[in-house]
Amino acid sequence: MTSPFDISGKVILVTGSSRGIGRGIAEHLAAGGASIAVHARSEQALEDVMAALEAQEAPVLGVTADVRDADQVAAALGAIGTHFGRLDGVVANVGGAAFGPAATQEVERFRRQLDLNLTGAFATARAAYPLLKESRGALVLIAATAVTNPTPQFAAYGAAKAATAHLTASLAAEWGPEVRVNCVSPGLVRTEGSFKAVFQSREELVERAGRTTAVGRIGEPRDIALACQYLLSDAASFVSGTVLTVDGGPVDGPTQRILKALED
Repeated sequence: MTSPFDISGKVILVTGSSRGIGRGIAEHLAAGGASIAVHARSEQALEDVMAALEAQEAPVLGVTADVRDADQVAAALGAIGTHFGRLDGVVANVGGAAFGPAATQEVERFRRQLDLNLTGAFATARAAYPLLKESRGALVLIAATAVTNPTPQFAAYGAAKAATAHLTASLAAEWGPEVRVNCVSPGLVRTEGSFKAVFQSREELVERAGRTTAVGRIGEPRDIALACQYLLSDAASFVSGTVLTVDGGPVDGPTQRILKALED
């Protein structure tokens, strides 16, 4: 009997999949038997992940586009439709955060963050909609725990991710029942980039961060990939418009944080 979590034979686009969480999602879905369209802004950035998936003998296509450019995104989706003949799922993973105090941040820099994290997700969703509607497929947007938490020094990023969660609900209501739309909200995930930038390439800092979660560790790309697999699969056929938080669970609530501050 086929598992309802099975994704074999599905054609899935993962944007921002040349590295980090996106690459982890693409490799996991390919290992599960899906045909994968990987994406980056340049062909050179895709060389490594393309080679890795081809080594898995996974059907793979590389597409390039700046997700903030609607014409480029439409061309990439057209190439996927031509190559595979269908599209069953999309993981809109592209995003990024820029540090800076809100009081001194230029409006244009704020706007660029919204474009990258929110407008890019919408452009991807809109371009994919005709193919997903035809296949009665699924769309997964990637947000962050910033959806429900303040993000000092990252106000634009937090605002964009919160809007991504709202966009999820709106698209699910508008595009159902043909297309299911959901969102994954990751906590801190260990990637090559976060290990260097956040943890200063120090394992002891990774362990310390892990102790702040209820499960005792930080996330891995595979944790996010498994959540995406669920939402793309038939197991989630009655799930749409939801935000699935994948952050290991909190250790402290607001009251506990206040009490700890008083102890200090």
